[in-house]
Amino acid sequence: MTSQLPISAPVAAPLAAPPPQTVEGSADQVIAAAIQQIFDAAIRFHRTGQFQQAAQLYGKILQIDPDHADSLHLLGMVAAQAQQTPMAIDLIRKAIAVKPGVAAYHSNLGSILQGLGRLAEAADEYTLGLSLDPKMAEIHLNLGLVLQTQGKLDAAIAEYRQSVALNPTLAAAHSNLGNGLQAQGNLHEAIAHYEMAVELNPTFPEAWYNLGNSQLAQDNLEDAAASYIRALACNPSLAEAHCNLGNVLQKQEKLDEARSQYERALQIRPEYADAHYNLANILSYQGNREQAVTEYELALQSDPACARAHNNLGNVFRSLDRPEDAVLHYRQVPEGDRDFTDAYNNLGLALLSLGQHEEAIQSIDRTLALKPTMAEAHCNKGAVLHAQNRIPEAIASYRRALELKPGLPKATINLAMIELVLGDFAAGWMNYEHRWNDAPLHQRDFPCPQWKGEPLNGARILLHAEQGLGDTLQFLRYVPLVQAAGGAVILEVQDRLMTLAAEIPGVVEVVLWGGALPAFDWHCPLLSLPLAFGTTLETVSGAVPYLSVPEASRTKMRGLPWPEAGLRVGLLWAGNPTFSRDRYRFRSAPLELFKPLLEEYSVHWFSLQIGEPATGLAKAPWAAKVVDLSPHVENMADTAAQIAQMDLVITVDSAVAHLAGALGVPVWVLMPFTPDWRWLQQRSDTPWYPSMRLFRQPRPGDWEAVIAEMGLALQQFQDGELPRRIPLS
Repeated sequence: MTSQLPISAPVAAPLAAPPPQTVEGSADQVIAAAIQQIFDAAIRFHRTGQFQQAAQLYGKILQIDPDHADSLHLLGMVAAQAQQTPMAIDLIRKAIAVKPGVAAYHSNLGSILQGLGRLAEAADEYTLGLSLDPKMAEIHLNLGLVLQTQGKLDAAIAEYRQSVALNPTLAAAHSNLGNGLQAQGNLHEAIAHYEMAVELNPTFPEAWYNLGNSQLAQDNLEDAAASYIRALACNPSLAEAHCNLGNVLQKQEKLDEARSQYERALQIRPEYADAHYNLANILSYQGNREQAVTEYELALQSDPACARAHNNLGNVFRSLDRPEDAVLHYRQVPEGDRDFTDAYNNLGLALLSLGQHEEAIQSIDRTLALKPTMAEAHCNKGAVLHAQNRIPEAIASYRRALELKPGLPKATINLAMIELVLGDFAAGWMNYEHRWNDAPLHQRDFPCPQWKGEPLNGARILLHAEQGLGDTLQFLRYVPLVQAAGGAVILEVQDRLMTLAAEIPGVVEVVLWGGALPAFDWHCPLLSLPLAFGTTLETVSGAVPYLSVPEASRTKMRGLPWPEAGLRVGLLWAGNPTFSRDRYRFRSAPLELFKPLLEEYSVHWFSLQIGEPATGLAKAPWAAKVVDLSPHVENMADTAAQIAQMDLVITVDSAVAHLAGALGVPVWVLMPFTPDWRWLQQRSDTPWYPSMRLFRQPRPGDWEAVIAEMGLALQQFQDGELPRRIPLS
């Protein structure tokens, strides 16, 4: 965004020595001649900028003749130049009282009043001046400045045109006429007058700057950059030119050069809001989000009402997973501002991440009231409805978004997740392929084609991880199917899964996700394998176990003091905090909610939790009842060995849930009211893992009901009424 066009300061009436006065009487003639001689000298000093010497001479004249109007007027102009404004006004008013018929007096008094913001008084003086001399171009120019400042653009342009007509060589008149025309959107004529201004005065920085603004508005980037550079050659301290040159460079994708210009503008003017804002935009785009926050906040210190800075700062806070801060800034955008409907839409997303669903819908509806055809807003409304498990309404919103913007990635992928959760795998897997068009996923560029079920005939195929550990664990089940289809499988998995994946029989090689790759003929992302095999709800491979525990990890865990008698139950209460559904407060459950299970059931409890959430266990009053296994975990193979020692695993929706299911260990999963797509609707079982049981929230956030249901099931499990297994040894 270009910074506001500066309107030039009023132009002073030209200095001119009055003609010699004829006075009768020899003594008076001598005095008049002396005054004229002093006055001529004062004018010469004044014109060359030697104001102190000029003032001394004007004062000398006034000692001789206190009513010498021209000396009063020009001494007032010297006082104005010295910022002695009250004195300047007093002196010029005295000059007008002595000689009321001089247009220049009224013009220059108007200029001083205009500089003080006293626009109505200034306009009155300019009007008086024009009544005395209608052909004085400078007064038309100055009156135009007042009118434009008052928002009377058409009247201002008329005055500028009159000024140009009376004095075509007045560069300031051409420049300000250009300003008025640009404000009207008449860029072509504006450019013509700016070009005339710089032709008349090649060292006129404001005219070069304004010319650059008009060229930038026409998206004429090369010419705009050249004009800003000329402005800076005339005045290197013109912060606006540095800032707008930065805008041109940003449009040209020369981000580092643009950043340098914004930084230079801020060196000149540290409180320049536009420069802070534009610099923040670049920092945010380049991933320097913390620095971007600082720059947006500095912009808001200088301009607290800057809606675009509040909106963009909210976006950065949302990307930093600070939704509370994002909400505060989105709320600063004025209600009903059509230019910032995105802020209401973004506010809805921030409220969604806080679980404030009804208010989120209200905010997005404000966006749609202003822009009913905004596809992204319909899509986001669908996401909120989806989070509330209002599936038919969510589908309608996603489909409306796709009507307005066919192929919108977020709407397509979200619709795919609903199709999958409803069991419509044929449509769901197909639409799920659009995930590559939806950040933060990025489709990788391989020199070979993606496998979609073609005959492999022994060809080497890379199956590669793409998302979280749980996704990788779930879809490793397809490795034997790819092998059966004739593929020599190379597996690329996350570091924590390398050891575990190496145990899968027949895999040619296991490589680190993102590391160097061997040669291969085909590739397939793990989550695209269901599409390649045409997996339906009826043909999901539930053959378990399809993973096994490496002997090294098994031996490591055998060395721990496991109890011989009684049930062993593994517990995990928090998933990956970087996963989006945890950000939405959906997956993880507070450790305190497990108190009824931990206190009422005589089983051996083991914590399978690792990372930051594991530290909370030591602070719990029942910590002595739970054995913390996290010190013995280096990778998922170690976690698998621990799970293999359990009779039962109780967990939130997490990688551990998938791992226990893949090992065939009984696993109970606490499910949020709105489940992830893979768990379908309403069922307590899942075709993906025969040993898994799902315990679903009856209403959003109601983990207490889940724990109560799980407690009854745990009693049945203790009593032998539910399937048990012998821990792996």
